[in-house]
Amino acid sequence: MATNMLDYNNVGMNSFCNSGFDFWWNWAHAPRNIYSADSAAQKYVPMVWGFSDNNAQIAKSGADFLMGYNEPDLWAPPPGGWPGDYLASGSFPETFQCGKPKLAENWQSFVMSYLATNPNGVVLSPSMADPEEGAASAGNFSACDLSPQTDQSHMAWCPGWLKCFKESVMQLQCGETNCWDVITILQFHAYVYTAEDLIHKVQAWERVWHEDLKGINGRSKKTLWLTEFSRAGTTDPGDPDGKAREFMEQSLAYMRASEYVSGWSWFSQDNSTFASFTIGNKTADADFWASDLIDASGALTVIGHKYASLCGKVV
Repeated sequence: MATNMLDYNNVGMNSFCNSGFDFWWNWAHAPRNIYSADSAAQKYVPMVWGFSDNNAQIAKSGADFLMGYNEPDLWAPPPGGWPGDYLASGSFPETFQCGKPKLAENWQSFVMSYLATNPNGVVLSPSMADPEEGAASAGNFSACDLSPQTDQSHMAWCPGWLKCFKESVMQLQCGETNCWDVITILQFHAYVYTAEDLIHKVQAWERVWHEDLKGINGRSKKTLWLTEFSRAGTTDPGDPDGKAREFMEQSLAYMRASEYVSGWSWFSQDNSTFASFTIGNKTADADFWASDLIDASGALTVIGHKYASLCGKVV
């Protein structure tokens, strides 16, 4: 799961580990707590969140996987305004400007640092917010390198960020291959109301990134991880109308059957931290949604039990 609700919730982490889930992450390069369950550290996936001169140092990790930049294609400053936590690294020009040499060099630097520490480590691409239906981060990126990404002047998203990034980092060497083909997993995010819409988005990624997923035309063979997803519109993790559990069943059935999808993580936040937003032409009916699999007391919620039955242990 993707969550920061377990950062200071040791009981919740025990529930996570006991439910048989494979991994968790929290948008940071290390857990923010020390947990009684050993598997908390073993199942943690670190992330290099955005452009920084410190990335090579923080990427030195023995973790099996390392995630690239968080949503560098999206303008998303703090929901309440500055100061606060930025929701996407695309709020800053250094990460939004996908074709700039200094970004490619930053990527090369921390990937090489990570692999020097852990030669068998698995590198994940930057994680795409990809809010435009069907784009699969391969749309028009001609203006992205020119956007200053300031409050006064910014693009809402870069429709072709990952395609632009691919062209840029392929020019650099990362060990025995280039700095694109060192990537083993392409990751992206999806927030939609129906399982049908989620499946259509996954299919767009399967279609658009066919060359990389098949490992043809000189590319290394990659798979897909959907590292943030949930059902938009759910406001109660008790799921009284059953729509969230139905969404889980249908979405996971497709991903499990796909030859290209090798992993996924549910976005797990409660109705005080999951601010709603407009999707397509649909304005949210509530200010906050709820997708929490584990509550503040550390117990699995109704949708948490369902997710565990589909992904981990039957509980």
